[in-house]
Amino acid sequence: MIRKLLRFAMQHKLQFAGALLLATATILTGIGLMSTSGYLISRAAQRPMLVDLFMVTAAVRFFGISRAVVRYFERVVSHDLTFKILSAMRSLLYRKIDALSLAWIMGRKSGDLLARLVSDIETLQHVYLRIISPAITAFVISVITYIALWFFDPRLALSTLGFLALSGIVIPLLAIRLSKSEERNDVILKSGMKAFLVDRLQGLQELIWLGQKQKTAEEVSAMQQEINALHHKNAGISGLLEGLHSLSAHLGMFALLALSIPLVLAGNIPGVMLAMLTLGVLSSFEAVQSLGNAFQHLKTYREAASRMVSVTESKQAIVAPQTSREIPAQIDIIFNNVSFSYEAEFITLRDISFEIRQHSRTAIVGPTGSGKSTLVNLMLRFWDPQAGSIMLKDTDIRKFDPEELRSSIAVVSQDAFVFNRSLRDNLLMANPSATDQQLKEALEKAGLTPFTGNLELMLGNLGTRLSGGERRLLALTRALLKDSPIWIFDEPTSNLDANTERKILDTIWSTAGGRTIIMITHRLLDMEKMDQIIVMHRGRIVEKGSHEQLIARQAFYAKMLDYQSGFR
Repeated sequence: MIRKLLRFAMQHKLQFAGALLLATATILTGIGLMSTSGYLISRAAQRPMLVDLFMVTAAVRFFGISRAVVRYFERVVSHDLTFKILSAMRSLLYRKIDALSLAWIMGRKSGDLLARLVSDIETLQHVYLRIISPAITAFVISVITYIALWFFDPRLALSTLGFLALSGIVIPLLAIRLSKSEERNDVILKSGMKAFLVDRLQGLQELIWLGQKQKTAEEVSAMQQEINALHHKNAGISGLLEGLHSLSAHLGMFALLALSIPLVLAGNIPGVMLAMLTLGVLSSFEAVQSLGNAFQHLKTYREAASRMVSVTESKQAIVAPQTSREIPAQIDIIFNNVSFSYEAEFITLRDISFEIRQHSRTAIVGPTGSGKSTLVNLMLRFWDPQAGSIMLKDTDIRKFDPEELRSSIAVVSQDAFVFNRSLRDNLLMANPSATDQQLKEALEKAGLTPFTGNLELMLGNLGTRLSGGERRLLALTRALLKDSPIWIFDEPTSNLDANTERKILDTIWSTAGGRTIIMITHRLLDMEKMDQIIVMHRGRIVEKGSHEQLIARQAFYAKMLDYQSGFR
């Protein structure tokens, strides 16, 4: 885990080295401040000439001031490096999620994805600040302390190194041991709660209608109590570890004091240096005192890292070709014996073959669940068929870059997503370079003229400020701004009243121009305007032809039309 996370720090090698150098210098200036202070007190007790204390006094002032300065720059550099690492992690994670197929995303909750992008990455910042940097700094300080004490007496060096190892190795291992007893850690509990809350907030209206507010509040309370219980236990462990670190540091100091006194009495070490050595060793334990609490949460860091790595190392189902073809000027869409299934035991499409000529109008109709929307997902390469091929003119779409392929198609779906931003921001997603005048013209063409005077209107979460029909017209406005040669409408009038349905269809035909139109619907309205109608049932094409031809056959399509006519 640490090795994989270090790759992000190695992208900024100089800053990483500078942060470590400053962290080491911060501890060293602290040791210098305590050591010179101890020496100054001992030397002053001998009542020397005042001039003899000038150098020591200057050293105390130097270390006191430099420690504050170095600590400031160490925090600035290390936190700036951390933010750069987090930015790189989030960018990589978002790019990977964007590149993964819908099949991967469909298996996850939106709250879980949010937790991976936000909470997990924020947790990983502590890996550098609390583990990587302090561990390296502790090792360097321990070596420097050992070498410095060796010149006084090897026994002092070995004794101090032993207590430093106790505080920097044994106590962190104990922390890992204590934290292993937890069956569920902080990351899993918090991400689970976040997924639960996002899910319930998105369905808050339904919860109120169904009278489930109290039950939801109780479930949230139970989750929070579980998190609180874990935090209480962790707080107890943290207190124990801090006490052990303090005990280890003071035992190390007393051990050095006990070993130094005979050396002072024997004249091997000047007595004036006794306080300097004692206080210097005590301050050196600052380098290891935070490692126990850091390694206590190692399981949490590992879980957050594994959740991120599980995404970044996921196999990409939809892969762009190394050398992509250019989208042809003439875009004819051809399905050749296409078969597809989301799950092995459920076949969604079987042996689908048809052709959609450029500038034509095609309707794909059939009952709900017959596989109509799946055709759109295959055209856009959100999935690839298990058998057969989809061609643009005479080239398999797998030979085109997926992003370029999707840029040539505009989709107006029944559940077009409206972002919780202004009307302008929602429209600019289709064409970031569009001017306000272009936005207003597109709104007018789509039949949303009343909105042209307020592009700053906040549309609310999931477009709550808009009606169902207005959301569909907003999606049509995006399609106009995108100006793609192919328009696909996936159930554009479902769940709408007759007047709104008529308004949307009239708007589509008035703005379509010479584009290729693919209408996916179970509502058989304006079918006489189609060049061809493809009738699907249970994943198969059961009929093909024009409106008049299909009526004349008096088969599946005619029965659908008669059935719907009875409810008009």
